[in-house]
Amino acid sequence: MGRIDRKVAIVTGGAQGLGEAAVKRLTAEGAQVILSDSNSETGAATASKLGAKYYEHDVRNEDQWEALVTDTWDTFGRLDILVNNAGIFTSCPVDETSLEEFRHVLDINLTGCFLGCKHGVRAMKKNPDGAGGSIINLSSVTGLRGQIGGAAYTSSKGGVRLLTKTVAIENAAHQIRCNSIHPGTMLTPMLQGLLEAAGDQGPAIQARMESQLPLGRAGEARDVGDMVLFLASSESRYITGAEMVVDGGMTVGLPF
Repeated sequence: MGRIDRKVAIVTGGAQGLGEAAVKRLTAEGAQVILSDSNSETGAATASKLGAKYYEHDVRNEDQWEALVTDTWDTFGRLDILVNNAGIFTSCPVDETSLEEFRHVLDINLTGCFLGCKHGVRAMKKNPDGAGGSIINLSSVTGLRGQIGGAAYTSSKGGVRLLTKTVAIENAAHQIRCNSIHPGTMLTPMLQGLLEAAGDQGPAIQARMESQLPLGRAGEARDVGDMVLFLASSESRYITGAEMVVDGGMTVGLPF
């Protein structure tokens, strides 16, 4: 018997990376998972591989959020878990960041999360027997501190952090929990692609990066997937509004 048997979950941006890891852990523990992503080819392939249902979805579009949640409710009669994972990363000094780029990052990372919370809460309030639910928002260590080149990205992830706390306190009486996850350096396809693009310098860059992490290594997507599963399960039933940092000690201090 799985830890979240018969639960129904939506994971946005689930085609690869941290989202894929979340889908993998949730399906393995018994949940019915709807994997949403704007990349239909990769998303459909990942969903098929992991036993999830794929839904093409732009998290910036409120009509698509309403359709996704309505379809989930009509199919399963409940929504227990929502993982707001979809996001993009950019790096640019504040005085070189265009207004268009700033708004684009916030639209996906923060507005998309807001719309998910809005429609997720509405659905979870209707769950049978007042069961409530668990909303899990993917922020970042940069949602806790500044970062060079992070004018847009850190703003969006800091916003996710405080949005999470607001959703948590507003909906505690409905037994709807909301927590944020703050990953540090993770060996996702995005980071691996950047290291590969560096050619022969890639291994040295990775070694230097990992030497500054107290645990001495970058994280893996499954480390975040495990945290998603914990927050989705009854094991975290008394946790809401919390910041779950998964960073190998990155925000604690330098290992020297």
